[in-house]
Amino acid sequence: MKKIYRTYADTEPTVYATNIDCPYCGSEWQEEGVDKCGNTFVLECEDCEKKFKMDFDAS
Repeated sequence: MKKIYRTYADTEPTVYATNIDCPYCGSEWQEEGVDKCGNTFVLECEDCEKKFKMDFDAS
């Protein structure tokens, strides 16, 4: 059986997580898939169950 070796130099991120702070209760978490520049995302806090909008920009 053949064998290969990999190190950290062979790795790359495949999923980005955005840090979120709920504007209502201040709860913090990371959300995947909300990293498209110029888009507005509707998120819901799991703690207070309120929905809010988040704009994402590359600034």
